[in-house]
Amino acid sequence: MWFISQLWRRLSEGSSGGGRPQPADAPVSPHPVAVSAPGTDRFLVMREAVLDRAMGVAGYVFSQAGDRVSPGTELEREKALLRHVRGEGARSLVGDRTLFVTTTLGLLCDPAVDALAGTGAVLLLRAASLQAYDSAAIERIRALKRKGLEVGLADGRAALESDAVAGAIGTAFFSVADFLPPDLVGISRRLSRLSPGLKLGVRALQTQDEFDACCRLNFVCLQGPFVGRRGEWSRNRANPSALLICDLLGRVRGGAELRNIAAQVKLDPMLSYRILRLANTAAIGSARNITSIEETILIVGRDPLYRWLVLLLCVAAPPSPGHVVRLENALARGRLMELLAGADTPESERQALFLTGVFSLLDLILKVPMASLLSEVKLPAEVGDAIAQRTGPWALPLQLAEACELPDAGAVAGLCEKLELEPERFNAAMGAAGVWARETVRSIQG
Repeated sequence: MWFISQLWRRLSEGSSGGGRPQPADAPVSPHPVAVSAPGTDRFLVMREAVLDRAMGVAGYVFSQAGDRVSPGTELEREKALLRHVRGEGARSLVGDRTLFVTTTLGLLCDPAVDALAGTGAVLLLRAASLQAYDSAAIERIRALKRKGLEVGLADGRAALESDAVAGAIGTAFFSVADFLPPDLVGISRRLSRLSPGLKLGVRALQTQDEFDACCRLNFVCLQGPFVGRRGEWSRNRANPSALLICDLLGRVRGGAELRNIAAQVKLDPMLSYRILRLANTAAIGSARNITSIEETILIVGRDPLYRWLVLLLCVAAPPSPGHVVRLENALARGRLMELLAGADTPESERQALFLTGVFSLLDLILKVPMASLLSEVKLPAEVGDAIAQRTGPWALPLQLAEACELPDAGAVAGLCEKLELEPERFNAAMGAAGVWARETVRSIQG
């Protein structure tokens, strides 16, 4: 119940006197990106989830994108990215997952790379040309492995041309844009025989069928936009629990009396259990066990209850492959939009941004048409316009959050410029939103 504790702690701090009350879920202090050379702070940290064969999040690939700069400044940017992934923000986001970081082969012998040894990170080299991997480079890769740093290839073609390269690296990614399925069959068989411990990854997966096929071919690190593809759901309808929560959201927003809301909560045993669990957490500090839904809702309050119900709506769908990934994406999307608004933005606007981000993926989570959901939940007009028509004040922030998930570096850079967001602020908010989403998913599913 991590996020419940944080919610209640902030409410308590806000009402204890001696200061302006804080919102129930105020933005966390972002972790700054350390930079040391002119121009190195002008890059965006891009992050893409790596899935395992069960469609769980196995790790994240970090890379950098930004304006064209001189070769010398480019290397300084690469070093800044390595410092970023060693920082508290990136490590908090990744947690017990694997942190992959892409960099240029030109940085392979730099001391900045040695600093990653023992962190559990995997260094992915971008160079595809076999000529770039001479004997010195291969020996350096082996030396880093002995120090505790695995080195892999962001583009695995060099491993196909050199047994020495294939034997030295620990991970090799291939793209379905470069190889047809029959080619991937041969790649898997050849590299599995040559280096049985080599982990194979595949990028740019577009469909569930491609994902399933690559899983059968011994690929263990899988990436691509397929997890966000929408299906034909025109005949689907949200399950009773989801519909009840939608009704409750409308009642809360419409100012219904809390005792009437409590009566509706009682209609769903699981929802009642989760709300009661909130009331009996140690964070609330109750001296007795609370068994009344009515008392629980009075303790929580109207505004925090609305946000809590939004989160519960996201987990109302039955578990399915990729559900956790989609849920994390929805919460991170909403949290990112909220954080980028800034702490000085009125609470009502921050709430609207959060709702826009979360609800924009709710059809994918519940597998029901978006039009059906929007008819069930009476959202603020600006939120509905941004989701359904991509218009209004929240449209650009939503487009930015969507571009981050692809990740589309060009689109992200362009939207940051339109929204007048500095790269450092964007990078910090991205990390903080990801951490919050990961922890929140674990809390509301526990």
